[in-house]
Formats: sequence, C-alpha cells, structure tokens
Amino acid sequence: MKVKITEKLELNKDDNWRINLHSFYNITQVLFTEINILQLILGKSEQLEKVMDMISDLKDALTNPERTLSSFKGMRNFKANIFSLIDQSVINNHNLSKKQLDQLEESLTGLEKVVTVTENRAEDFIKLLTHQNEWINFDIETLVMKMEDVMKAMSIHSKGRYGIVFDKSAQQENDYLINITIDAEQNNILLPALFPDVIRDLTANARKYSDPGSQIDCTLKQSTDHITLIVRDNGYGIPADEIPNVVKYGYRASNVDGNQTYGDGFGLTKAYMIVSNNNGSLWIDSELGKFTEVTIEIPQPQE
Repeated sequence: MKVKITEKLELNKDDNWRINLHSFYNITQVLFTEINILQLILGKSEQLEKVMDMISDLKDALTNPERTLSSFKGMRNFKANIFSLIDQSVINNHNLSKKQLDQLEESLTGLEKVVTVTENRAEDFIKLLTHQNEWINFDIETLVMKMEDVMKAMSIHSKGRYGIVFDKSAQQENDYLINITIDAEQNNILLPALFPDVIRDLTANARKYSDPGSQIDCTLKQSTDHITLIVRDNGYGIPADEIPNVVKYGYRASNVDGNQTYGDGFGLTKAYMIVSNNNGSLWIDSELGKFTEVTIEIPQPQE
C-alpha cells in the first residue's frame, strides 16, 4: 500500500546539523575500520596512531559548525597526509610475507577509495552549505559518477561480502545491481542544493536493506514543473503499520532493527526534511519480504 507521509518532523538545531552530516559520521567509522585492518597487517605504529588521531579529530569536529567548516577546508591535504604516514609505516616493515603484501595492497586500494570519497564529500558540502536553501544546476555525468564512486567504496569496504555493479551483464550472484537513470532535457539538472545527498542516501539504504544479488532502481526525472525521484528495491520491506514512522529521527523498522549496519537511521529523515522544506511530497510503498519504493516529488521553483 502506497502511503503519503504527512508526519511533522520535530527537530532542533542540533538534530538538523547531525542529519546534514550523518554520512560523514558513517565515513569516519569506515576509515577507523580500514586503519584497524592496516594495524593487523603492519602492527601498531606511531604513524598509524597519528592517522587514527586525524580521523578522531575529523569526527570530533563534526559536532560544531565552525570546527566542521575549518576541518573541511583543510582537507585538501587530508589524503596526502594520511598516505605519507602510512608509507612511513610500510617502510618500517621489511619482512612482510607474500600474503601480507597482498592484504596490504587490497587494504590500501579500499582506503584510497574511501579517503577520496571523504575529500569529495567535504568539498561538496562547503559549496552547498552556503546554498542549502537554493536550487542549483548539477552536471548529470558528474552527479552519476560521484554516486557510483560512493557505491564502489561501499563494495570495497565489504571485503568480499558483496559487490556492486551498474551493468546487468556484469552482475554475479553476490552483486547488487544498481540502475541509475536521470531523465532531463539537457546535460544538467536543477535540484535543491542538498538533494544529491538524498539520492545517495536512499540508494544506499536500499542496498543496506536488501540481500546481495538484489536489484535497486534509482530514477530521477525532471519535468517542466517538478522533479521526481523514485528509488525501488526488492529487499526486506517495511511493516505496514510502521511506514509513517520511518521518517522520524533515528527510527528503524522493527524487522531490520537488529541488523549490523553503519549509520544512525537518518537517511529517510533527511530526505523528508528536504522535501518538506521545498514544499514537496514523499510516498512510501512497501510489502514485507518483497520490496520498498520511495517516491519524492518536489515542485520546481518559480521564476
């Protein structure tokens, strides 16, 4: 049954800030995990402890708007500094086995992807923060590329538990197939400034609450008077009586509440917040054990 969400969000200033930055909290958790893996391969070292301190400083800064912006503006050297320290730690390990070297290469590949996503997200956030209540033009090719980069980083971080592909012919048994379609008349599309976060979050949610091998369809359409986003999976579904609640701050449906996942359950809350701020509507259609489909419709701003 398709349900139009009409709940009123009760959010304070701190809630709003945390929702806007929830994906960065998730990223810091992934970074911590990747460095822990490096410590298992290389052993603990002063250099890797410094990397841990850098990530901790980034996470701590997220609680304060001024510290966040200062930290994000300094992230142009984040990747270079992290890998400089890791290189020093690697140099100090002369007797790594072939197996350890292979593990090291795999770990560094994953870490490089995650750090790149972190830098890109920070750069985007700085630009968008000053325009968060505006609509801006996004280049479609770049929008899709950045979405795919985030999904690829997720896949690498899974350490073989699943893969993510964007082409049906490349899908294997343990791969999620993600279809991203953007239908617009030109090579760019006019969206609320923070809307790319909504697209990424809802697609990531669909992946999170579906089994490997599932298909996720993400379709964004632009018409003369509104934009429409539809994200559909064939995953766990949501209990019918809980559908109106899933947009609430930190709420998780009872059938997935025990799942071990990164994140604080803010994806749908953020989507609904941005939809509400732009006079839009959000519907959720779901059936347990079969699918969930989230539909968003937002009117285009008037000239």
